[in-house]
Amino acid sequence: MTEFAARIRRATMAEHREAETRSFIARLMAGDVPFEGYAVLTAQYLHIYRELESAAARMRTDEVAAGFADPLLDRVPSLEADVAFLGSAAEPPLDATRRYVARLREHCHDSAVHFIAHHYVRYLGDLSGGQLVGRSVSETYGLGPAGVAFYSFLDIDDSKAYKRAYRTRLDELPGSFGPAELDDLVAESQLAFKLNAALFVEMGLRFEGVAPAA
Repeated sequence: MTEFAARIRRATMAEHREAETRSFIARLMAGDVPFEGYAVLTAQYLHIYRELESAAARMRTDEVAAGFADPLLDRVPSLEADVAFLGSAAEPPLDATRRYVARLREHCHDSAVHFIAHHYVRYLGDLSGGQLVGRSVSETYGLGPAGVAFYSFLDIDDSKAYKRAYRTRLDELPGSFGPAELDDLVAESQLAFKLNAALFVEMGLRFEGVAPAA
């Protein structure tokens, strides 16, 4: 093992922490964002995951990326159910979402390096801290499964074992990619966190000073 998983985790730690502590997501978990804010965020995720999972469908024929593009992780059906339930299906993408989606469309459909970077940031995050967000949002807004289906991986029996296997695949990447490609993968992972943080910033501005209904 090369411990590439540990390298990418260390390299993105600052971006990860910044994204997690952005005021909007912190307010959301604290229950200080109106229900509409959660609904709009969920709609933004749908735009993002539609593009990423479109890329995943193509990457399943790639010798290296196919190991990551597991259909069990697909979030689009759950997100579509959530936005229908939340009433935000027609919500257009924000500027930050457009930039995020454009990056995915430009680089992730034909580059295993870029695809894996974005895949790692999104899905390993969903299986980790995303679970805490899902529980917090469910309790705060009194939502049932339909409102937070995005956070539920019903087809994955053991998330801890799944994440260990995922990190093992990351550790095996130096056998497939050269040093420059690995550097690019780390850099793209850092960018993915920044794109996510930019979405939180824009969401925070949109709902700045807007308190939940009493």
